[in-house]
Amino acid sequence: MNRHHAQFVAGPLQRDHYFTPVTGLSFFNARDGETYLLAGEDTELKVYDGEGRLRCQLGIFHAQPIHGIHVAAAAAGHGERRHVLLWGNQAVTVVSAAVIEELILGSGGEDEAVVAATPVEIIEAKAPDWIYDGVICPEDPDRGVLITAHNEVLEFSVAADGKTISFGRIVSPSRPILYSANLTWLSETSVLVAGGTVFGEIIVWKCHFSSSDGAATASGEDAASMKPWCEALFVFTGHEGSIFGVDISREIDLGGGCTARLLASCSDDRTIRIWDITERPGSPRLQYDAFGEARETGFGGSSSSSAPAAAAAAATDLTTTQVASSAPLTMVMGHISRIWHVRFPLGGVDELARGRPVTVYSFGEDSTLQAWSLDVDLEAWRRRAAKSAATVEGCEAPIIAASITYKETYARHDGKHIWATAVTEEADGRVLIATGGADSKINLFSDRSRAAGGTGTGSGSDISTTASKLQELPSELQTLVMRDVVSKLAPRSPDHAIPLETKEAFQRFAFVYEDTIVATSTTGRLLVGSFGPELTWAQIGTDGETLRALNACTSLKSPAPGLALIGTANKKILLHRDSTIQQVGTVPGKVADIFPLRKSPAEDGGASDKKLEFLVTMLGSGDAMQILTLDLDAAAVTSMVPVPELDSRFVVTAACQINDLLVLGSRHGYVSVFRRVEDEQQLIPFPAPDRRSGDAITSINVLPTSSTSGAAASHIITTSRDGNYRVYETSDSAIQLRHETAPAAVPNLEDAWLSDNGDLILCGFRSKNFIVWNETRHEEILRVDCGGAHRAFAYTRQSHHDKNTDSDSNKDRVHGMRFVFNKAATLGVFTKHSPSVAATHHRTLKRGSHGREVRAIAYSGHSGRRRRYIATGSEDTSIRIWEYTTAAGATSSPDENRGLRCVKVVKVHTAGLQSLKWLGEDLLFSCSGNEEFMVWRACDLGDRGLGLMREAVFADKSEDGDLRITSFDVVALDNEKNGNVAVTMAFSNSFVKTYRYTPGLGFELLFQGQYTGACLTQARHLRVREGVFDVITAATDGCLAVWRSQGSEYVLRHTERIHQSSIKALDVHFTTDDRVVVLTGGDDNALGIVTLVSDSSSSSSSSSDADNMNDGGFENWTRAGVRKAHAAAINGLTVLGERGGRIDFVTVSNDQRVKMWRLGWREGVEEITLLADEYSGVADAGDIEIIGDGKVAVGGVGLEVWDWRS
Repeated sequence: MNRHHAQFVAGPLQRDHYFTPVTGLSFFNARDGETYLLAGEDTELKVYDGEGRLRCQLGIFHAQPIHGIHVAAAAAGHGERRHVLLWGNQAVTVVSAAVIEELILGSGGEDEAVVAATPVEIIEAKAPDWIYDGVICPEDPDRGVLITAHNEVLEFSVAADGKTISFGRIVSPSRPILYSANLTWLSETSVLVAGGTVFGEIIVWKCHFSSSDGAATASGEDAASMKPWCEALFVFTGHEGSIFGVDISREIDLGGGCTARLLASCSDDRTIRIWDITERPGSPRLQYDAFGEARETGFGGSSSSSAPAAAAAAATDLTTTQVASSAPLTMVMGHISRIWHVRFPLGGVDELARGRPVTVYSFGEDSTLQAWSLDVDLEAWRRRAAKSAATVEGCEAPIIAASITYKETYARHDGKHIWATAVTEEADGRVLIATGGADSKINLFSDRSRAAGGTGTGSGSDISTTASKLQELPSELQTLVMRDVVSKLAPRSPDHAIPLETKEAFQRFAFVYEDTIVATSTTGRLLVGSFGPELTWAQIGTDGETLRALNACTSLKSPAPGLALIGTANKKILLHRDSTIQQVGTVPGKVADIFPLRKSPAEDGGASDKKLEFLVTMLGSGDAMQILTLDLDAAAVTSMVPVPELDSRFVVTAACQINDLLVLGSRHGYVSVFRRVEDEQQLIPFPAPDRRSGDAITSINVLPTSSTSGAAASHIITTSRDGNYRVYETSDSAIQLRHETAPAAVPNLEDAWLSDNGDLILCGFRSKNFIVWNETRHEEILRVDCGGAHRAFAYTRQSHHDKNTDSDSNKDRVHGMRFVFNKAATLGVFTKHSPSVAATHHRTLKRGSHGREVRAIAYSGHSGRRRRYIATGSEDTSIRIWEYTTAAGATSSPDENRGLRCVKVVKVHTAGLQSLKWLGEDLLFSCSGNEEFMVWRACDLGDRGLGLMREAVFADKSEDGDLRITSFDVVALDNEKNGNVAVTMAFSNSFVKTYRYTPGLGFELLFQGQYTGACLTQARHLRVREGVFDVITAATDGCLAVWRSQGSEYVLRHTERIHQSSIKALDVHFTTDDRVVVLTGGDDNALGIVTLVSDSSSSSSSSSDADNMNDGGFENWTRAGVRKAHAAAINGLTVLGERGGRIDFVTVSNDQRVKMWRLGWREGVEEITLLADEYSGVADAGDIEIIGDGKVAVGGVGLEVWDWRS
């Protein structure tokens, strides 16, 4: 093999867009009086306001993600000099707060972030070890300290230019390896340190710095020595795993001159522990001098020869201190995996001094935020704090009773890991919590559990103001007992009085307005509840005939605002309107249920404004169903159209009318459709879609079409108890399924609708909880513990109109949701506002991507469709479809990434995705572990976006079904009808197989072959001609193999070792001169190039399979490569194109570099040139794909788009 050293030429790669884990967060109070959120996303610092707008961004480090952000408070006597401290790994720098404020104010609140025309100068310093935390002195903005991975405090100072950092001495009592640390300034010369070690210990110590009265006074030495020194206070044990998070509380004033301080810790043992770290007079103080000046690394020697001896003495003394350290005040187990962070609510801990509990927050690998209530016995704590350590040792120490109990879980991230957190507190006591995850999403939570009721100020884009506005609409859960409601009603007449021993309860209910509910009781009452400052009730229909009818109520539905239809067992139809009730008709049987066919009588305009249509299902009648038309002016049913008889097992559970079609859903998943013939007042059968599930269809709704879309087709959406929602397209001849998805968040769907901004909202049940889910934004809106789906319930949608919606006082009102349910003889009433955006206590500031590693990327390619789509598959088993645009559209939301917008998420696979491929614009193929291979059909739903339906599932599995399909290739079979596709799959058991896929019929095995036993990693078609397949595969043994089909088998034609170990990336390029260039990337960090020459002239159309075995093959193999193309395994490779006989391609690697190469030939010898070598923020890269317009997408722990045009 010819080896070449790559020649470097300045190249064109530029990063356009990216989703990477959010690894640093901090709140920032600007001089305009508003609060912003600083976010560390890869190497850049981004600033968001409360509306989720990106206000500005700054490049901080060259090739190092930001791991932490500390915003210094304004120091008295230093004017406006204030810094923002940023660090990552060993890199550290400061940025003037004034620079950030100028960029924020310069943005003017526009959607486009401001990037300074002249880049801000950032001077990066390098600490001697990995940095875990850093703080700037509150009294001196030019001094600060860092804590590193070996429990060392490193002092630093900021030069007069406000950019340059100089390091001072290192101070440490001992050097264990830390996994977490926290710092807090106690005075201008002392810092309190808490460090969590790898082996489950927590070391709490104090660091003192030089001053004329500091170190000398405390140590008794001459002040001229001016040496930093430290003292160990506590060593806590008890955790059974590494300490991943520690947080020091503020000092708590217990009264009577006593103060206290707490420490919270979390670990991979999934426990949260609270420790008392109050310093008491007379407690032992183990003092040590500084180790010496800052070293170049955190490992190795020290400039002080006494440092090793000091470290050994420190270890011995810390063991002694450990014995004296107390057990935790309390502990609790939480989350379902490791806990990364735990945080106190800053000043909120003062609530403990008032005898009230305080909320503690934990953040885990399970991507959830959990809230806990910490309560402490205040009197015992005061007594203990008042005693000196000597007194405590001489008698039994007061026992502090403390408890920590679970409050709530917030699951607002996808996948795994909340990496970054920030907590701040407003003047009214409201706590703001920001979280950033591996999914690149940023969430904001507002906790009003101790708020004083005040509201923030600002222009409205301020984070605290936005949270305050949301919280002005309180969420509440009320529980009502029927007897309490009845006690406030006027008594019934003696003729209809209810015996005292009769148990009365709510029976059915329906919302007629957002703030008005109609309910019936088990004794025949009809109650109207009005929501205001309080929920008030009134009873209507108290005459004897109405009471008797209502006593047999079997159905209560609201077909339009202000109206309610009531069906009874005695065959009556009643109408509630304007606080009155009247009978409007009778039916020939007992009313089983009522299904409104139009939500509003004003939808169609004209004569239909005064008419209402609804379907009635009946029992004990010749007609099982009828469509009734109600004239609202006459208050009478004017027509009754019978529905043709269906199978007796067809129990209607949902109904919808779209144009002239009546669509019915049943309890067992069947759909029936009828066409209405208006003149003849009859229904005729219409072709129905196939049954997709055996579970009940719970709702059928029309998807509204934008007036500007011009789409001729109409669509309906159905929900089912199997957890799927389905979108169907209706035409004059058929109803066809276009989209099918089962959101994992809501396994039992009840309804679906579109919010005012076009988001698809789903609701249903998960276990005992009622869930409202924004499918468009892929986030939870509402969760209510109601007991489960078997209870009677009703709810409002955001699109419900308030009865005063046209008044000036209500035109700007943000409508929300109300949910009512029966539970244990009580009525639960839950109110939640602004559901289409988020719950009142939550807001998504930035939407994200997959929460796990992206392993596959596919691009739909051609531009025939209005939109172009990128499919990504991840270890989280989900497939996301992204709409790719080169510039932000006028209608883009401020929190959307300019180039990538997620339009669909499907999660059907049970193992991590291995590969994805589009065939044209309509078919998407996916594979994963467990021998899962699926075919998806995509279609354009007009202004409703993309429809994606799973069309087929591969069923030809092995006996155990535990193999991985590691790679596949697809090609359309042009010489066959029915849209047949050839699919060649590489299996982890060394088999390569080719199947014919026929829509509607499935997979048929054509050929198969077995390699040596090594796992196949890649498979590509070299040529498909006249039924003969030439295929190339790569394997974990570093070899390429070429196969040719013969009969029903693949015959191995040639093998060639290209890499020392596994081939992880492969692409094939066909040149214009019958050459095939195979490019490979290996686990050996090398780049391989193989050129095959096709002898196509020796084959003819009349050649037999046997002849083709000897002719028309790929011979004359030539090889070249780059031995150390990357510093780690090459996981992705794609060809960009060919220009002037030279091939450009790009590679990605675990070394987080994206490299662009050019392959050419000079006198028949390969020549490889490195065109570009750029840092990538995507760790553990898994795939790279060209996505058109001179751009490529890189997937791994994150997602990037790069522009490669020169």
